[in-house]
Amino acid sequence: MKKKHVLWILLAAVILFTGGTVYQSYRKKWAEEKRIAHMKETVEHDTFYEGTYLDNTALKGLTLPEAKKQFSQKASERLANLKVDLTYRDRSWSFGQTEIDARVNWEDMLNELYQLGREGKLEERYRQVEKIRKEGVHKETELTMNIPRIHDAVLSIAKELTIAPVNADMQFTPEKENQFTFTSEKSGQAVDGEALYQSAERILQSGKPGTVTMDPVPVEPAVRKADLQKATQRIVSFGTDLKSSSANRIHNIELSLGKLNGLKVNPGEVFSFNKSVGPRTGARGFRTAPVITADKSMKDDFGGGVCQASSTVFNSAALAGMKIVERYHHSFPVSYLPPGMDATVSYGSADLKFRNNRKTPIFFHTYRKGNLVYVDLYGEPIPNSGSYKLVTDLLETIPAPEPKKVLDTKGKYVAASGGQKVHVKSRTGYRLNTYRVKYENGKQISTELLCKNFYRPIQGIIYYR
Repeated sequence: MKKKHVLWILLAAVILFTGGTVYQSYRKKWAEEKRIAHMKETVEHDTFYEGTYLDNTALKGLTLPEAKKQFSQKASERLANLKVDLTYRDRSWSFGQTEIDARVNWEDMLNELYQLGREGKLEERYRQVEKIRKEGVHKETELTMNIPRIHDAVLSIAKELTIAPVNADMQFTPEKENQFTFTSEKSGQAVDGEALYQSAERILQSGKPGTVTMDPVPVEPAVRKADLQKATQRIVSFGTDLKSSSANRIHNIELSLGKLNGLKVNPGEVFSFNKSVGPRTGARGFRTAPVITADKSMKDDFGGGVCQASSTVFNSAALAGMKIVERYHHSFPVSYLPPGMDATVSYGSADLKFRNNRKTPIFFHTYRKGNLVYVDLYGEPIPNSGSYKLVTDLLETIPAPEPKKVLDTKGKYVAASGGQKVHVKSRTGYRLNTYRVKYENGKQISTELLCKNFYRPIQGIIYYR
């Protein structure tokens, strides 16, 4: 009996042990299945996981299309606020998201947040999702815009609204009774394009719409009619004598001076005799008259006598206080002016130039009166009843050399044997300075060295046979 009882006990123990093992195995399997189901339930859904945020907005429970719809609307509102209006009176110009190529990367951010925890094995994904839930993932959308794209357009608007002032002007017609006519000045306005762009830039960067009202700055003209009306007096009148001149020579002098009649020289402008008179050719009406050649002999050529016109202009300009820029004296003193007072010209080389150093224009009036030709300059009078005088200081006189005698073997200059011809006259040389003396209210106030002169002595040439 005892042995049988022991066997039953052992059998019961085996049964209990086996049953417990099976039960434990079942419970473990059930727990694992439950854990897997929980993980699947946590990670396998089409909404954003808990703990994901975009621009501090919780995305939990939203599907990707739902989130995109929500953030698309927000981005549209944000981009719509990127607007600046530039206004001037009844005109306006607008710049917004299109012009500055503005974008918000909300879609990229949503896609990035939605993909969190969606790759890898189940447990790996679950751990990622739990970490997101506990620690949170916060993302911010980024606004990008290219404001410099509107820079040139804004500057173009500023340029369009900028109006240059118009200076008053005057015209001179010497032959008319009312010699001077005037046009009035007009004020202008300016818009600072860079400042305008910077104002627009600040508004766009603020993220809120705004308006810049343009208020152009007045720009006053530099020259006013009232000032020009004071500049109509004859400043100086200077004439030279035509006596002993041939008809052709007088014609050339009058023709060249006639091309200057009524000429206007603006403030700061440089007058050029050669440019104003032009080439001395027969086609332009000039005739042949004596001119000084390279060997210092006299020979007929087109434009002979024009140097008397340029010398008359030189004296008139110097006596008006103009800045002499370029001037040359003749090879020897001329008959119509004292030494140091002449000004030779040659088209393409020697020129007479002066600069109008006044703030108002000057005008030429050239004319003939009897045997005199005149150059009058009109403009603003010299202050304090001022005037100028030209004086010379003779420094040296060099006697004329004995003429050189040349045998004319070919009879070019002397036809008959025993005869002779003075081809070049021997001339005395002079070294002297020309000064400009200024007077105001009848008193001498300054002396200026205007130019230095050196008329070299000339050895004559006499041909004989």
